[in-house]
Amino acid sequence: MKHIKITVIFFGPLAEQAGAKTMQFDLPKGSTYGDLLDDIGHRFGHRFHKRIWDSRENVFKAGILSIGLGRDLDSRDMLLNADEEIKIVPVSAGG
Repeated sequence: MKHIKITVIFFGPLAEQAGAKTMQFDLPKGSTYGDLLDDIGHRFGHRFHKRIWDSRENVFKAGILSIGLGRDLDSRDMLLNADEEIKIVPVSAGG
């Protein structure tokens, strides 16, 4: 089975909670954003604060953006592209 490599870059406190700013994931070809979230949850979910991570659903809560190559990843069903770089960014309120 072919695999795709995904690079995830965590910003702000997410990097500290995950234990690194940049992580590599090796997923089967045809994997979705939901598959990536499941892997993130398995590896790091227990480290994320409960205000930003839903451990039952394996998803980031409101206020966290996941940005792929020219697109927001806002559905677990979205297919991932090989060698995609995904930025996981907390949205800061302020002005």
